[in-house]
Amino acid sequence: MSPSERGRRAAGLDGLRGLAALSVVCFHVWLYRFPDPTHVRRRGVLDYVLSDFRHGLLLFFVLSGYLLYRGFARAALRGDGFVDVRQYLRRRVARVVPAYYLAMLGTFVLLWGAGGTPGVRLPAHQGDLVLFLFFAQNYSSHTVLTFNPVTWTLCLEVLFYALLPVFGIAAYRWSRGLARRQALALLGLLGLGLAWNAGVFLLGGSLVAAKALPAYLPYFALGMLVALWVESGGAWLGRLATVALVLGGALCVAGNALWHSGGGASAVPLAGATLQDLLAGIGFAALVAAVVAGRGVAASWTRFRPLAALGLVSYGVYLWHLPLMLFGARLHLLPQAFVPRLIVVLLPALAAGTASWLLVERPLLAAASRGARSRSRGRTSRRRIGAALDARAAP
Repeated sequence: MSPSERGRRAAGLDGLRGLAALSVVCFHVWLYRFPDPTHVRRRGVLDYVLSDFRHGLLLFFVLSGYLLYRGFARAALRGDGFVDVRQYLRRRVARVVPAYYLAMLGTFVLLWGAGGTPGVRLPAHQGDLVLFLFFAQNYSSHTVLTFNPVTWTLCLEVLFYALLPVFGIAAYRWSRGLARRQALALLGLLGLGLAWNAGVFLLGGSLVAAKALPAYLPYFALGMLVALWVESGGAWLGRLATVALVLGGALCVAGNALWHSGGGASAVPLAGATLQDLLAGIGFAALVAAVVAGRGVAASWTRFRPLAALGLVSYGVYLWHLPLMLFGARLHLLPQAFVPRLIVVLLPALAAGTASWLLVERPLLAAASRGARSRSRGRTSRRRIGAALDARAAP
């Protein structure tokens, strides 16, 4: 793949991140207009549309599955060397942890003591904040969806990051060179997630069980399946095929929304609880596949510069938008109308996200990459010296 092609694909994926981030911000701006965000009554078409913007976080999960599994899928298919797990973990830590800690500190400054503000939910005890240091807030009913509620997804992401090398090693040993075996393993992950959701419903599971990683494995697995397809050599689509994939993905997302809002999911409770938003996840996987493999306008719109720029700083925007919005509500600075409220929330969130990227995320990622390159050069030099000594010792 040429550098220009890699750049186009990267910009397209940044555009999808931007779309996901904007969707989540819009959803929260709508949701937190209500006095009690845990009990919302939708009254019109706009309410129904904006309530489904929550699906943007599923796009983040699909993207994580795709981006992080590609190297493991490639290694298993080629069988010529495994992923450098230490470097993989080092980059994940540099990318996620420092910006997260900074946002947690900012949330504490902005919101601690604001328990009376509508929408603000703080842990019952200050000691509970320790769980947030270890990405463990999802594992206690006292902390899940409190403080900075959006961070519940990071508990899933971090655990997925930690477990992915284990799955990658298993795929490498069991399915080396065999894409079909890898696909079966990934479908097994998807089935495990569906079984977990069914079990949570049948056993009357708690919020803690519903927000655990297994419940969201299907979305990560869908992204991983796209990565496997790309690495298997199926990653070139013509313009018509790209249009069909994008339209099909959009229909899946819309169909998922209609199924839930129209009562289809509640009519068959077990099916609704088991499948959750799987149809939307399939739609997002189709969209990712179209962006990385497609051609024409149907794929290139995600490279629109403002959208790609938003995607570049999306992690910081995601971390900061809700505490900044709740702080604005604490000071009675937010308009009630949706569009003005969105503007008032989005501008400082973009500023915070940009600062997070420029001052924290990008420098630390660059440092992690430099360290990897220097270690790689050191290993190469040692191999060359060893080869020279072997050559001298040869008779």
